[in-house]
Amino acid sequence: MHRSIGLLVVTLWSSLSLAATAASYLDLDLRESRYLGGVQHSAQQNAYTIFSGDLNLETQSPGFNYKINPVFQGAIEAQDEFYVGIPEFFVQPRKIAPGFNLTIGRQKRQWSRLDEEFNLGIWQPQLRWDYLQPRQQGLTGVFFDWSLSSALRFSFFTSPLFLPDQGPQYRLRDGQFSSSNRWFVQPTSRVRLFNNTAFASDAPLYFEVAKVPEEEIFMHSSFGFSMNYQSSGALWSQVSYAYKPRNQIHLGIEPVGRLNNSGTPVEVNAVIHPKIVNHNVLTWETGFDRVDDRGWISLTGDIPLRSGFPESYAEADLNSTVIAGFAYQHYVHPWIGVPSWLEYSYMRVFEFRKSGGKGLVNDDEVQSSLDRYPYAEVAAVDWRLLLKQAHSNRLSWRNRYTYSIPERGGWLSTSIDWARGPMTWTVGADVLGAAVDPNSREAGLFSRYRANDRVYGGLSYVF
Repeated sequence: MHRSIGLLVVTLWSSLSLAATAASYLDLDLRESRYLGGVQHSAQQNAYTIFSGDLNLETQSPGFNYKINPVFQGAIEAQDEFYVGIPEFFVQPRKIAPGFNLTIGRQKRQWSRLDEEFNLGIWQPQLRWDYLQPRQQGLTGVFFDWSLSSALRFSFFTSPLFLPDQGPQYRLRDGQFSSSNRWFVQPTSRVRLFNNTAFASDAPLYFEVAKVPEEEIFMHSSFGFSMNYQSSGALWSQVSYAYKPRNQIHLGIEPVGRLNNSGTPVEVNAVIHPKIVNHNVLTWETGFDRVDDRGWISLTGDIPLRSGFPESYAEADLNSTVIAGFAYQHYVHPWIGVPSWLEYSYMRVFEFRKSGGKGLVNDDEVQSSLDRYPYAEVAAVDWRLLLKQAHSNRLSWRNRYTYSIPERGGWLSTSIDWARGPMTWTVGADVLGAAVDPNSREAGLFSRYRANDRVYGGLSYVF
């Protein structure tokens, strides 16, 4: 069955690859993932057969360059687990003026190396169908680029349109959320009311999502710029600033309690109000790129605006933060017989807290699959080995361990890729663990999803 589906997909898409240029490709992938931990509810499973596609089409006319990069992913076992995204879709006039370039559409850019290293999603939105393997998408708008000299480049961006992160699919039925996606955390069905008071009690919690006009989600103006300096040697430096919407949708929860005859709440209806919140983000980075090693340091300030929700609403924190980090990668001489590369990286979020609202439900009760940052403080080691390299035959092995200091736990990821011509076989595993409770304030990606340890294997074919 799986082979028949894969063959059909390959046949349907192969004709499109005939028009592709040398830079174009179509990558089709079939992967089996088995999760080792328990499920949250009956909609989730322990094994998924994932089929996905990645089309990168680049072409040109006498006056323009074009690029479109649609991707899709689905699970055979769950019909609602089907996703479509477009990380890039733009057009570029080929001849405007010397040293000047114009791009219209959605384009990925390197605004921050730290953001990309840890997949924070500060600058560019992400496809977050799988929290361990999010995919960067570009900002959407108009980009102006000036080469002021051989070493200095200035870029400006502006847009009236905003496209947020794309996360897991979910369903809302009888006041409760559910999802077939293992990376969707089902909100609690009970809530603690009037915590730290004599009236503290637990009550059933039922949800509904307020309808929001589409223009309130997608029509938001933004602008930004970056200045990049590249010396004649290996040194570089870049500063970037933007006033734009945050890529994660902000949630405000309006609690409405139903009281019994004694005036005590017996249940709470939580109305979820999605909202886009703007923020100012400024990043400065500097580093060096040499043949055998490279490194950088990074500093980002993230200042969100107020949501405008009433004080009675519960909402996730909107605190100003400073994010600092560094990375260093170097080539390891083949003392074990094969070439390899080691990378060390670290990042920390410094948060400046504000006092929360004082409503029926505490802000600490608010949890969602749209958390602002996946980590608060982490250190990582990445080791990549090239086990074999020959004509149309490449065997590589990647190992990465990321340790979360507040969670006192981490994530071990290992994968082996064997590429033979257009085909690549992959086997791998992800192991998560943490020493804190998933509901604690120190909880993060590793503690909330510790049940998602998995092993996987698959095959991809590139046209």
